[in-house]
Amino acid sequence: MPGTPPLAAAIRRADGHLKVAVSGEIDILSAPQLQVTLDEALSDGARVVEVDFSGVEFCDCYGLGVLLKARRRAAEQGTALRLVSVTSPLVRRLLRRTGTAATLLGPPGEAGSRTWI
Repeated sequence: MPGTPPLAAAIRRADGHLKVAVSGEIDILSAPQLQVTLDEALSDGARVVEVDFSGVEFCDCYGLGVLLKARRRAAEQGTALRLVSVTSPLVRRLLRRTGTAATLLGPPGEAGSRTWI
């Protein structure tokens, strides 16, 4: 789509866990790039992977599917994967309306939890 911000994702180790900083829009075209990045992060062996969504403006059902698949893989290998810093009203609404906020953001009271839901 013309004018759509490209997806950017970077992995860095911080405080004993991995942080994946994501920015741009996640849709049918960019979701595969997010999947590659999350697969790489989950292959690292870290016990905690935080996916920073502060720079994500939009996420559609394809992006949500990638996040849920990564969350399932993480659970199978004993890794905690959660979204943090979800600032976009569109992404917040997606998580609320699909009932996936608890799964992707973690329990209330945890750092980065769903306090805005």
